[in-house]
Amino acid sequence: DYPFGQALWISIFHSIAAFNNSGFDIFGGLRNMIPYQSDILLNFTTCFLIIFGGLGFLVILDILKNRSFKKLTLHSKVVITTTVILLAVGTLLLKATENISWLGAFFHSVSARTAGFSTYSIGDFTNAGLFVLIILMFIGASPGSTGGGIKTSTFFVLVQSVRSLVTKKNFEAFHRSIPADRISKAYVISLLSILVVCIATFLLCILEPDLDFVQILFEVVSAFGTVGLSTG
Repeated sequence: DYPFGQALWISIFHSIAAFNNSGFDIFGGLRNMIPYQSDILLNFTTCFLIIFGGLGFLVILDILKNRSFKKLTLHSKVVITTTVILLAVGTLLLKATENISWLGAFFHSVSARTAGFSTYSIGDFTNAGLFVLIILMFIGASPGSTGGGIKTSTFFVLVQSVRSLVTKKNFEAFHRSIPADRISKAYVISLLSILVVCIATFLLCILEPDLDFVQILFEVVSAFGTVGLSTG
């Protein structure tokens, strides 16, 4: 679509924007990546860079060093498992709630975890689809990564602690016990984050009364998670 020199520059810019989960595009016209929503190579390359950057540098080094899931540290196992589950569930829910392709559903499931690229107009999404994106944006990427949010490890600890309380079993993951202080920290981080989002949402509801509540909540969580997606 562009002369070689310009195409190379655009490719370098977007590669860095994807790996660093910043989501800036230089296509112009507020189109983001909508013109390339069916381009398989561009979509999957961008998704790979976003996921790779969002895993965290400790996890990347661990993967390069051990090359086997069994040999990975507990942190790496937690991050990889949670990431895969969130991507899969996010893709299924977005496909079920929106009239988009499977490729589009997967791309937005990846991008919502703090990257901010979009191949479909977010403003056209239903409230159900926006709510799915809000949850993904709030959870975000992983510790020591280029992404934001409360982090996948925090979310994992919360889920596992609830499961432990319901089943009345010891709190553990991958045959390793989790210290009680880690659970406390996860709850504190989550509660403080929810408090920040609630206060900001309340203030914007007062300052922008013409906007829908879901739109306001979406913008707040998008900013909190350093995602950058917008309904317009």
